[in-house]
Amino acid sequence: MISISYSQENKVDYYYRNYHCFDFVKRCELEILKIKNLDTLIYVTSSEFHGNYEEIHGKLSKINDSIYFVKTFKHLSQSGNGDKPFSVAKDSIFFFCDSSLINSTIWIEYLNGQKEQHKIYSTENKFWINEKLFNKEKDRLYLILECKNPIVDENVEIVSKYFNPKFCIAFTSLSQLEDFYIIVSDKQVITLNFGSEGHQSIGPIFKLDRMKQGTQLPKDRKLYDL
Repeated sequence: MISISYSQENKVDYYYRNYHCFDFVKRCELEILKIKNLDTLIYVTSSEFHGNYEEIHGKLSKINDSIYFVKTFKHLSQSGNGDKPFSVAKDSIFFFCDSSLINSTIWIEYLNGQKEQHKIYSTENKFWINEKLFNKEKDRLYLILECKNPIVDENVEIVSKYFNPKFCIAFTSLSQLEDFYIIVSDKQVITLNFGSEGHQSIGPIFKLDRMKQGTQLPKDRKLYDL
């Protein structure tokens, strides 16, 4: 297993879901968890195919030998990829974000690899896009942000697919944070969510295997600590 210890007081463990990775995707599905000293937690999941990114930071409190309560203090999420905007302009994309990203750079990359660079100027942005490169069902836009994935050594990248109502994308912190429980064993971490709201669970749902020594993520992705 991967367990990195800088000292007796600084132990880091990783858990992940081993997705099959197709050659035609730019980045593979990613679902990974970092636990430090059984005290803090970072969970990241992203999917190019589904067009989503989610990042959760939490503080752990021990309930018993295997169950921990996670108090969420930060939750970032991509949204809007499936929501219709109030107005549609075929040559523009609307991007909403937190104020912390203002004045940072955003790159818009097309399926053919061509990139355009913009500055984020507001929490509500409108960027020109090349309609000739984003006009049919298979087309995608990759939005590369000037902020880092907290576990994997890469910039955060979110995806918009053309066949969804796609011109309105958001990457924001959630104001309503959901706490949850996890069960930690030698081999896995599993969420234990007691409540639900409608048909959706309150808090994230995951079942992740502990990373073993020598485990490599697909397409040469690297953890910061390795």
